Formats: sequence, C-alpha cells, structure tokens
Amino acid sequence: MQPSTLSTWRTQFAPEIVGDSPAILDALETIQYVAGTDCSILITGETGTGKELFARATHRASTRRSKAFIPVNCAAIPESLLESELFGHVKGAFTGADRARPGRFMSANEGTIFLDEIGDLPLSAQAKLLRVLEARTVCPVGSDTELPVDVRVIAATHHNLEEMVAAGTFRADLYFRLAVVPVCLPALRDRAEDILRIAELCVARVRERIGRNVEGLDDSARAALLAYHWPGNVRELAHLIERAVLLSRRPRLAAGDISLPAPQPKAKLARGTETMAAIARPAPEALDLKAALENLERDLIDRALAKAGGNRTEAAALLGLNRTTLVEKLRKYAA
Repeated sequence: MQPSTLSTWRTQFAPEIVGDSPAILDALETIQYVAGTDCSILITGETGTGKELFARATHRASTRRSKAFIPVNCAAIPESLLESELFGHVKGAFTGADRARPGRFMSANEGTIFLDEIGDLPLSAQAKLLRVLEARTVCPVGSDTELPVDVRVIAATHHNLEEMVAAGTFRADLYFRLAVVPVCLPALRDRAEDILRIAELCVARVRERIGRNVEGLDDSARAALLAYHWPGNVRELAHLIERAVLLSRRPRLAAGDISLPAPQPKAKLARGTETMAAIARPAPEALDLKAALENLERDLIDRALAKAGGNRTEAAALLGLNRTTLVEKLRKYAA
C-alpha cells in the first residue's frame, strides 16, 4: 500500500490518532483493510493506548457509519445487571423493571458495538455473549422470544486473553470468535518517536480550548518526556500536558511545569518493561533528539531479541512490528 493512500484514509477517518511509528502504522493499515467488512476485531494493548479511538475509526470507515456506535465498558457493569444491559429485558422481568429496555446490542442494531474490557466479562456472561454472536439473535431477560440483531463487534482488552484461555478464565470459543482480526497497540514507551509529537499536539489543543498563551515545549521538557516510562500511556501524557498548560505562566513548558511521577520499580511495570529513565540520557548541553531516539530504538530491539532468544519473528511480535520492518531496522543499524 502506498503511504499516500493510508495518509488520505487516515485524514478522513482517523485524524485523532497521532504517530508515525511502525507499530501504529501497521495497526492503522490493518483496520483500513478490514473496516469495510463485518469481521470481528479484537484490539489489545495497555490501558491508555487508544483502543477506543481505533474502534471508532473502524466504525467511521465502515459501511455502518451512518448507524450507531455503542461503547460498552464490560468492567463497569455489575455482573447481576450484565445480561439486562447487553441484551435488554421485558417489563416485569425483575424487581424494578417497570418498563421494557432494548439493551446495548439492539441499540447498536445495523451499527457497531464496542465491547471494551472484554477480559473482565464473567464466564457466565461469556457463554451468553457467544450464543448471541453465533445465532445473531438476542433474548431479552424475562422473554422467550429471540430477536434478530445485526451488529459489527469490536472488542478490546488490556488483558492477555490467550493466557486467560489457558488458565480457564476466558472461553476459547469466544476468543476465536472475537479475534478474527487481532490488532495490537504498542505502549507509548515502545514508540518513543511519537511522544513529542503527541505532546505538542496536546499543548495546541489545550491552548485552543482554554486560551492559554503556551507555544510548546522547551528542551528540558522534551528531555523529561522522553526519559519517562509512561505506564498510563497516551492518556497519562494528555492529562499531564493539560495540567501543565493550565498552570503554566511561561510561553514554553519546562520540565518543572510537568508533574511527572517518580519512576516506579521495574517489577511494577507491565510485562517487566524497564523504565525509559534507565536508558542513558544525553547531557543537557548535548541534546540530540535524533540520536537519543535511535539509541532508544536500538536498545528496545536488543532487549526484544534477547527475550525472544534471537528469534526475529517473536522479537517483532514483542515490539509490535512486522518481521520485515524489524529486519530493515537491523540492517540499518548494522550498516
């Protein structure tokens, strides 16, 4: 696919997704290819990586774009109410059901339902969801009538569903039904080349919204952002920048304006990832952004290869890259 084709598609359907790292471009290309189909998509990635943004972009680019996009946070609904919330209920189905309710699936009929935090769905609800996906019908609580429903399903989770399947906490048949097309979003610390661009865009958006005279980031702020490990990913970055712009009294944000938390112990980070603060930082008087990013990328590639025992395919998967992209980078650094 030609980059200009993806660029045009992205401008039209995914303008809020920022970044040009290989992993982000791979994810965008995937949803571009499948957006026009009705296949189920499973989006995985740490909390704050933008899973709902990708789901909305997929719906926006689909043939269902004129119909509803219904997001459902599976982790936020009490187990006792899940079946009613998802599939609806008839009047008198239970105490307090003084009127019929269609449920989220029927509300999304002919559109898209986004099942966020699907890994937190109890096993009992997983069985009922599987039946709905297979039969394409829903049976409201208190009713014996199956109602046809036509929805496109996009699910997301920060859990490793394959590990949950092996542990018996997530149904294998439901996993395979949802993960027809898997899309894995990288952690922000694993796409350091996007950090500053996202930060500058956040500054511009907050400035425009609240009218603060903040032009951008100074060198100390840029170095601080690159050195931080971002456990909360893009969501954390956006919140910190918004706070800094709100409280800043200078035209450019400095490191002291951004309330970065103290580095966490390595054991607390997802997947045992080392903090970016552990990577050698350039001296303040020798800030070379391009060199710093290349050093960071080389370090991440070396660690992925070590973890994969030298297997390039596995290392590419750990990095969220295509194998060919990883091979090209290895050639570049070997030159």
